[in-house]
Amino acid sequence: MVRMIVARRVRFYGDVQGVNFRRNFAALGNSLKLVGWVKNLADGSVEAHIEGEPQLIQSMIHRSCTELFPAKVEKFQSQEDEIEELQEFVVIR
Repeated sequence: MVRMIVARRVRFYGDVQGVNFRRNFAALGNSLKLVGWVKNLADGSVEAHIEGEPQLIQSMIHRSCTELFPAKVEKFQSQEDEIEELQEFVVIR
């Protein structure tokens, strides 16, 4: 069976900085066997690049909006991205 790998760029808005969102997001990505990176942006949002199977990426985005307490995601934007062929999920400081 051939695995389809895609990449998504996601931006999360809300109470997502200073609440361990990036660390928990990366841990969730690693637990789902996804790769990518996550970083804070100057405007208070968090940006992530996720690579893996489409259904796992969708699950990660949904769970990030509902399960990563005490963070509170108010909205997110998602778009296709170029595959970077990463090896793990990392937090960019």
